[in-house]
Amino acid sequence: MNRRRVLLVCDDLDNGGMQRQMALLAGALPREWERRVFSIRDGPYRAVLRDAGIAIDVCERRNRWDTSPAWPLWALLHASRPDVVHAWGYMGSTASLLGCRALGIAHVDGSIRRGFVTRAWYDPLTLGLRGADRVISNSLAGLRAWRISERRGRVVYNGFDPARLCLCKPGDRPLAPFTVVMTGRLAPVKDFSTVVRAARAVTGGVDTSWKFILVGSGPDRTRLAAEADDLLSSGIVELVDGGLEVLNHVRRAHVGVLMTNARLHAEGCSNSLLEYMACGLPVVCSDSGGNREVVVDGETGLLVPSGDAGSLARALGKLRLDPHLADRLGSAGKDRLRVRFSLDAMVAGTVAVYEEAVAGRARSATRRHFV
Repeated sequence: MNRRRVLLVCDDLDNGGMQRQMALLAGALPREWERRVFSIRDGPYRAVLRDAGIAIDVCERRNRWDTSPAWPLWALLHASRPDVVHAWGYMGSTASLLGCRALGIAHVDGSIRRGFVTRAWYDPLTLGLRGADRVISNSLAGLRAWRISERRGRVVYNGFDPARLCLCKPGDRPLAPFTVVMTGRLAPVKDFSTVVRAARAVTGGVDTSWKFILVGSGPDRTRLAAEADDLLSSGIVELVDGGLEVLNHVRRAHVGVLMTNARLHAEGCSNSLLEYMACGLPVVCSDSGGNREVVVDGETGLLVPSGDAGSLARALGKLRLDPHLADRLGSAGKDRLRVRFSLDAMVAGTVAVYEEAVAGRARSATRRHFV
């Protein structure tokens, strides 16, 4: 067997969509790929990786200006000489790129996880994206937003872990209350406020035949709780911290919602959407970023304008009044997940990019040798 080595480098191991996908990939790569993870900050996914038997090194920064983690990273690159480095995040990507160039190691940048560019993100990520042998985005919208050429850019959609499917069975879901779920980080980029406004619109603040479960943690929790205070008191809205596994909450719902703040963010390939589809839920989401690549409007879900609580409320009302439509959309979404967003497809696509990058780096070395 021709053994290959890959070093996965990330900025942190926090509870996020990127970290989930990185851990999933690390555990599912083919046996001929020896894998190791290096992270610049610790987090809950360290335990996930450790339990999967993945070797991991964590070198914490003392402050935001501390560049010392680059030294143990470069030492690891020099000692292990991986065939390819797959970097996620601007710090890990930039630091590993410098080491890869010095040692002739292929470099793949996987930092594009959104379909939207802001100046705050563009400047730090530019060096890694420009210097990488290949760039992986989890959406076509991401490649276009970052203006990555077809020569170097590749789309590899997120995959859904088949081991989690056992958590997706709805069981005896009651007809009432009609339950809507949204999962995500409680931060300004995720537009939970529009969901709260839609909840108030469809219920008038008193109709308890509806329930809205908002799942997540983050800096906006206190503000959101104050904004939805009356709906929390009536039981119409439930605000919960889902931890690392949200499917126990998702499978309680009749509809999955994902709204994003179009001024600040657009999704790439959202893990939340894949989780809704795995549970057979019809999806209602913002018509922005890579959502159209995941959700087929009118076939697996409904797309609504970002920030438009009225359109969201009407879409939810439509699905409640037409359970056959809701079932059809949910079933089609589950089928689409199996075909387009499987773990096998993600792994195969990623390995193909690794092989491209390694071959390209070898050709470059050969050309330099004969010049």
